[in-house]
Amino acid sequence: MNQKQAEFSKLIKPHIPSLLSTATRMARNQNDAEDLVQETMYKAYRALDQYQDNTNFRAWVFRILVNTFITAYRKAVKAPQRISYEDLEEFNLYKKMEPVDPAQVESKDDLLDNYFEDDVKTALENLPYQFRLVVLLCDVEGFSYNEIATIIDSPLGTVMSRLYRGRKLLQRLLWNYAKNKGYINENTKIKR
Repeated sequence: MNQKQAEFSKLIKPHIPSLLSTATRMARNQNDAEDLVQETMYKAYRALDQYQDNTNFRAWVFRILVNTFITAYRKAVKAPQRISYEDLEEFNLYKKMEPVDPAQVESKDDLLDNYFEDDVKTALENLPYQFRLVVLLCDVEGFSYNEIATIIDSPLGTVMSRLYRGRKLLQRLLWNYAKNKGYINENTKIKR
């Protein structure tokens, strides 16, 4: 391993779980999320000489993640629809023949399964993309408003507005969940 590889490994290693978690929430698919993180790490490694020492590496690499996702999303929207071979009946036999490795199955599980119940995860996933991204970066990943503005390349006011609106949408989406869990009662009103 050369010096650049060792330096990159030291910088990126602590952030891989949160990159994968955020990518999973953005892509809504574990395999796509893994591909997104791999592409992000590749781009970050190639651009490592552009990273300024003593700055926030985490914010820098998350910006690469977000930009990579946006680029892939735009390509997917423009691309013609494709049929997966896995969905075709002819390939069902091949899928059934694959050996199941318990360690592999465990690693494919969603990283946030241990932290959020299904209703909360579903509500997060049902947020429109621009709100979901900001809520994830702030409330799940813990980035500051300024860091988020840098990551998504938007003004601070836009970040604050999207975060406010995203949280309000989440509040509405989780209303029944909160009632069922006893966090609120019938007389509780939503703050506007």
